[in-house]
Amino acid sequence: MLDERIPPAVGAVLRFFRFIRGVKEEAFARMAGVDVSTLRRWELGTLPLSRDRLVELLETHLQVPPEAVDAALTAHRLATRPEEPEGPVAFSAPERRLLSRASAAGARAGAETARRELALERLRQRAARHTAWAEEEWSRLKKLSHSLQGKEVRAHQGGERSWALAVRLCEASTTAAAHSAAEALRLARSGVSLAREAPGSRRWRLRLLGHCEPFLANAFRVGGDFTATREAFARADESWAQGDGGDPAGLLDGVSRLSLKASFLQNDGCTEEALSLIEQALQDARTDHARGRLLIKRATSLEIAGEYAAAIETLWQAEPLIAGEREPRLLFACTFNVSVDYCHLELYKDAEVLLPRVEALGQDLRTKLDAFRILWLRGRIRAGLGHREEARAALAQVRQHFEAEQIPYDYAVVSLELATLYLDQGRTGLVKLLATEMLWIFEGQGVHQEALAALALFRHAAEREEARADWTRRLVKYLYRAQHNPNLRFEA
Repeated sequence: MLDERIPPAVGAVLRFFRFIRGVKEEAFARMAGVDVSTLRRWELGTLPLSRDRLVELLETHLQVPPEAVDAALTAHRLATRPEEPEGPVAFSAPERRLLSRASAAGARAGAETARRELALERLRQRAARHTAWAEEEWSRLKKLSHSLQGKEVRAHQGGERSWALAVRLCEASTTAAAHSAAEALRLARSGVSLAREAPGSRRWRLRLLGHCEPFLANAFRVGGDFTATREAFARADESWAQGDGGDPAGLLDGVSRLSLKASFLQNDGCTEEALSLIEQALQDARTDHARGRLLIKRATSLEIAGEYAAAIETLWQAEPLIAGEREPRLLFACTFNVSVDYCHLELYKDAEVLLPRVEALGQDLRTKLDAFRILWLRGRIRAGLGHREEARAALAQVRQHFEAEQIPYDYAVVSLELATLYLDQGRTGLVKLLATEMLWIFEGQGVHQEALAALALFRHAAEREEARADWTRRLVKYLYRAQHNPNLRFEA
């Protein structure tokens, strides 16, 4: 008789893969959203579990592909099939040999599946150790001078753990990009250099380069070298495709590559292409936090397209997914952008309700630029609610800061917002003065040609004291949309 202690195939396979993944009962039960007693009953076979539910559980929480599940189910069933009774319906000797061979083949298939899964699990565990080492190594390296840091990084070239340091340096380049394009470029180049010399198969190196090159492209983007940006992304796409199959353990996901390229396409005015890449990345995202980041990026694309209501809905979807304690800036950005989108929709009361939370989150960040952007938001809200003097004081202060910091595009937008307040009061002389003070923005590279053409129309109208409030408001709305869409023209 079949030993009743052997659980049915579905339960046995569930327990098998949970065991080789090293996931304890309590942890897996939490993943599956059930209590431990339910999990135990599934594994013992006392509670029915369908094949489809088994595949869903293993693929979602343990990254076991459906074909591996089916192979393990087949192997279990064949290996545990009871002997047929002797008698009129007994199998013939050839039939018994065929059944025996099938059972052995099934067992071998199951063993091969287990061997592959165990090898991949060991690879993942080793990669986790390499990643932890890279984090510690970067904590040490970032305290060194650039020249000494470069020397230390080069010493790791070709080392077993160098791939993890390459990934960490590239990630550090995105953080550096917020402060220095040159530093971002230096770090990304160091990461790519390590990736080129990483040990392993050719396909693994290509996959690694496909992961690292987008960070280099992002550094070029931040520095304004868009030709180099496009070339780096093209290399990354080619390397990633040629390296297909080189990362069987899934150590390098495609999310970063797609997300960084989407940022470039957003800034290049290719909103539809950016949204398409973000949707692909959302399908590959492994954590709620990663999905939250991508949803914020999706909202940015929607904002560029002028779809502010859809952007707000997306941001509200993102908020509960963001680990605010780990990335407070991301939570601030989410809440801040919702408030800004309410202003775009002229829902100023809704924006006002959120303002205290925005200010509290911004205060925790303690950055000067954030403080002025919050003051700008406050000025817009007060203007929308009809509190002109409070709005004028806030916007004038923000305008002065942007001039001091030489931030031309934002200076132009806040200047026009201030101009609409003056035009509502018929103070065309002050508007003319604003236009004169805006001349410096036409001398640099911080405002693209279409926006400059629109601003020139305002300047000429203001100089003749012919500017009108409604027309200026339309120009403000255009400038918000055109900032990341250099091909968008203002329809006067």
